Amino acid sequence: MQIIFSLVLAVITLLNCQSLECSNTSSPVATDSLKKHGVLTAASVYRGYYLAVGLFHALLVILPQAQQQAVCPNIEHVRPDHLSPTYSTAATLALVCLGSCLRIYAFWQLGSCFTFSLSNPDRLITAGLYRYIRHPAYAGLALQAPAVLYFWAREDGVIACFMPDLGTMHMLTMTHWCFWAMALPIAGWVRIKEEEALLERTFGQQWRDYRQKTRMLVPFLF
Repeated sequence: MQIIFSLVLAVITLLNCQSLECSNTSSPVATDSLKKHGVLTAASVYRGYYLAVGLFHALLVILPQAQQQAVCPNIEHVRPDHLSPTYSTAATLALVCLGSCLRIYAFWQLGSCFTFSLSNPDRLITAGLYRYIRHPAYAGLALQAPAVLYFWAREDGVIACFMPDLGTMHMLTMTHWCFWAMALPIAGWVRIKEEEALLERTFGQQWRDYRQKTRMLVPFLF
């Protein structure tokens, strides 16, 4: 069971990382405020950090107990359900997986139009996921990011292995959660507004007709 749990952790970690990576090059437009203020660089740091934490977690759960203590000096601070599969763990990882897969599929549908920097698209994508919502990648992030923070950025998670001082760990965790709780909605809203303004300038009435027929993030609701 621990081998399967470790493989699941590794696969979902890699999916999470892939959903935050862009291989397409782009020429950003002047209105790309996120790139201007370093948000995309912060996202790269976020991706690398959680890649390291997730793979460390996958390694930790597969090790014998004696070796776990060697690589995790403060293992007594790690909650037991992070070292073996439970219903709570399965539900959290399922959200990370669902959000990551939603983002990756949305990127695949965009093809060459998919970039992280705000850039001029050559066509308007209205099929597949985009038939129902205008921003499926951000809908995926809304599922994925809270689950990642809850699972891998908590004071009794695997990062507690390296934090003997629980008071410091609690302060860092609260700061981390508060930062992303404010930064993600603000950055997402700014990017959506800039993208939609760019699409309207580029495609005009075609975009306005499409916007009238689709919701922003949740089909039939929002």
